[in-house]
Amino acid sequence: MRLPRSDVRQAGGSGTARRLAVSALGIFSFFLLWHLAAASGLVDRIMLPSPLEVFHSAAAIYETGELAQHIQASILRMALGYAVGSALGIALGVILGRIAFMEWFVGPVLQMARAIPPLALVPLIIFWFGINEGAKVFLIAWATFFPVWINTLLGVKGVNPLFVRAGQSLGAKRGTLLLRVVIPAALAPIFSGLRVALSISFTVLVAAELAGAIAGLGYFIQNSALSFRVDNIFVGIVVLAILGFIADTLFMALLYWLFPWYRAQQSGK
Repeated sequence: MRLPRSDVRQAGGSGTARRLAVSALGIFSFFLLWHLAAASGLVDRIMLPSPLEVFHSAAAIYETGELAQHIQASILRMALGYAVGSALGIALGVILGRIAFMEWFVGPVLQMARAIPPLALVPLIIFWFGINEGAKVFLIAWATFFPVWINTLLGVKGVNPLFVRAGQSLGAKRGTLLLRVVIPAALAPIFSGLRVALSISFTVLVAAELAGAIAGLGYFIQNSALSFRVDNIFVGIVVLAILGFIADTLFMALLYWLFPWYRAQQSGK
């Protein structure tokens, strides 16, 4: 028996509220355990400041405008590197997924390159690009590219051949077939690759900012370590975690808004 639409909305709303409540409880529990560990005396407070001490340090840095400057610099680098890497990953994933010769020719090289950690490229990138923004954007784009590429490739290759044949039988040309059949059918794995790449871009951001940055959260963390300010190190780490959480939440909200069917697919309904 199908529930009335109002009942469905009410059930969905209660489920969302319950999920948010449980998530908030999990976050609160994490910070509570952190506070208890810092207050227990088992660890030196200099090495493990409490969440409240980290908050006070963050507030003091924020008042000077320094923290906002580092956040802005990191977000701009991450966004540009993520956009470039994702665009290239989707493009090459579609090409290699549809053209077997290109997959045989380029695929092994990309698979070998995928095993190279971005941190290993830092010295080489400095030689190539110097210490300008290009080096940092390149490293983020490098790390972002591979999860998007491999997920797009697998998604395109996994498209049901019946869909393709149905489009061909209706007279769809190659371009129309690609845009109207292949890519829409591969959207779910592409979205998964984009989401994984988003978190990786934040991870690589710190390594990228080691390449001669004068601003950014990675630079802030490194500079705090050199001055033995463990509380400021925690500030940088917590801010990175919060930014990553916000970016992932906004990404999924935008995805659910643009493609409502994806939410139902993810929930298994």
